[in-house]
Amino acid sequence: MALIIEASIFSEANIIKTTSSKAIFKCPIQTADDINQNNRMYPRAVLDNGMNSCRDRINKRAFYSELDHPLPTGNEQMDGIRQTTVALDRVSHILRGYEFRNNVLVGEMETTSTPVGGILFGLLKDKTGVGFSMRGLAELERLPDHSRVKDPLTIISFDAVSLPSHRSAVVDFNEMRFEQYLLTEKQNTICIGGHCFLPDYFDKLIETKRIKFFKRWI
Repeated sequence: MALIIEASIFSEANIIKTTSSKAIFKCPIQTADDINQNNRMYPRAVLDNGMNSCRDRINKRAFYSELDHPLPTGNEQMDGIRQTTVALDRVSHILRGYEFRNNVLVGEMETTSTPVGGILFGLLKDKTGVGFSMRGLAELERLPDHSRVKDPLTIISFDAVSLPSHRSAVVDFNEMRFEQYLLTEKQNTICIGGHCFLPDYFDKLIETKRIKFFKRWI
């Protein structure tokens, strides 16, 4: 079993909701069935199974990820524990959901109300080059020109990183929008496409994916 630290081929973060202290955004975080710059290939079935095993954590809002990968200390035993564990004091965002778009795994993420979550939110808001990188455990099949990731794949996190292994694994801010709600002053309601909602009810509709916002389900 090998520790895998992997970046996505590219990451375009599309902010779909912001508040004063956090952001919810969608971003490509991994690819399947192609050889990446780390000379690894993730079969779609392996990545599917790995993500399916994360559903319970996602549903419980407990799929945590960190701001940067843990740094090695030189203590092999402690580093092994640290690399395979998400430290709660380093949590910057959670994975809320995901979907496959062809061979690209797209995650829906939410920055947390932690100090490091605030840092990530600030970096996104300032349009800096944030990337995302997977931490996981799996056996590797060594082939002549690449390594093939084998079942079962245990996915630990999708950490936010400054230097992803792929040059293009950064946010493309030409594709990112900080959406603003239209708030009427008299009624203090949120109006989208001619329909108006009380703010608290509007937030509940978005959280339960009952309404479309900017031509997509949120």
